[in-house]
Amino acid sequence: MTKVRELYEFWGAESYAALEAELGESLDPRGRDWLFELFASLGPRAGDVVVDIGARDDNHLRRLVEEHGVEGIALDPVPQADEVLEGTIEELPLADSSADWIWCRDVLVHVDVERGLGECARVLKPGGRMLAYVTLATDLLEPREAAWIMDACALATLDGIRIDAAAAAAGLELAEKAVLGGEWRERMIEEGEWDANEALLRVSRLRRLGVTGSEAEAYAADKVWGVYQLLGKLCPTVYLWERRV
Repeated sequence: MTKVRELYEFWGAESYAALEAELGESLDPRGRDWLFELFASLGPRAGDVVVDIGARDDNHLRRLVEEHGVEGIALDPVPQADEVLEGTIEELPLADSSADWIWCRDVLVHVDVERGLGECARVLKPGGRMLAYVTLATDLLEPREAAWIMDACALATLDGIRIDAAAAAAGLELAEKAVLGGEWRERMIEEGEWDANEALLRVSRLRRLGVTGSEAEAYAADKVWGVYQLLGKLCPTVYLWERRV
């Protein structure tokens, strides 16, 4: 345990100033476009079938189609565009072995991951691959924090061990795993796309006003989601799985 004297000596030491200077420089964090760059590096071919599970407004899939000439199928439980089919990951409305790729972002935390990954394995062709972005809890996320944010954000899991086990049981072999941590948020701050101070300010105002209820908690959880990533409590992670032949 750090002693008070040691703490004050550190604050006034050259080592503190040196650390401040070092951390004042960008570490060139990966941004949200990195996921598209990773997909491109995997060598998708024109005509490949890409299924976007949790497509929302179809923006991601349209970009993949435009950049790589793939055939796209967009699915979402609540479609936000005419081109998106209604469907859940637990019951994919697709034939067996019909997809070359699955693109899945911000979905696995909300679903029955065992059923969902089982369905993904079913619709992938042998050797087909699934690229999934998922946010996981770390040891720094306290149990009460985890319970609060899972309830507020309608999450089914933040457990990386459970996801790993579900993928293995479904016959999905891990080809690559990238731990992003707070990188995307760092990049968003550096490029002026997101303001952590503003997010925290709004949460403070919400609490001081005494606003309660599920909507207030969902709002607060949304605002601290990125802050928890910066603090290392939540860890965005990218999985690349391959269906075993």
